Amino acid sequence: MPGGYEEIYRWQAAKLAEADLTGPAPGLGLTVAGPGVVRAGLFGRDYLVDKNGVRPADGGLASPIQLSLVAHYAQSPGRGEPAYEFVPLDRLSGPAPGQPGGGRTLGRDHFDRAMARRFDRDPEALAAAAARLGGRDLGRDPSGGRAWLFHPFPKTPLKLVVHEADEEFPASYRLLFDLSAPAFMVFEALGFLAFLFRKEICELGAGSSQGSGPGPTPAGGEVKRT
Repeated sequence: MPGGYEEIYRWQAAKLAEADLTGPAPGLGLTVAGPGVVRAGLFGRDYLVDKNGVRPADGGLASPIQLSLVAHYAQSPGRGEPAYEFVPLDRLSGPAPGQPGGGRTLGRDHFDRAMARRFDRDPEALAAAAARLGGRDLGRDPSGGRAWLFHPFPKTPLKLVVHEADEEFPASYRLLFDLSAPAFMVFEALGFLAFLFRKEICELGAGSSQGSGPGPTPAGGEVKRT
């Protein structure tokens, strides 16, 4: 993939001109919205995709990262169903040492630190933000934390596992990916998806604390209309 969200979207949009979108759509869980047009949802918001690019179905604003992720998924060669077995993102790039999916670690990665800054002092805002982002509360995870299941795209589920702080560890936040995710999205795109998830849920969490209205907002780089 090229670098920069706007450049990535332009690259993806150029590929759309030659892509068969409607044929593979059912296998990706997408709906055909007209000749050469498919409808794709990303974190609860619908987008229309055709040979000219991606646009929000509601006519509103979207950011390059949102548009590029939708374009990428709409052109996915992936088939089959998710495994619903979850691991950290780095485990999808090849063998890597570390804790089993969902377990605690001594260090804090960028995602964990960003989530901690927003939610350590306001765990109720996390539950509210997760619900507004379409998350299903799974209750207690086998790893001991509380878990939520999200479907940013139909075939790429995510699991958020949160462990409360105790005398030995601070609170921890882990975003896990389905083992089948690389069949539907390349590794770099999954990294962008993790970034967008963190940005969306933290912004919704801030809104929950302030009592703002529902729904995710455009996120990730300069906002543009398409």
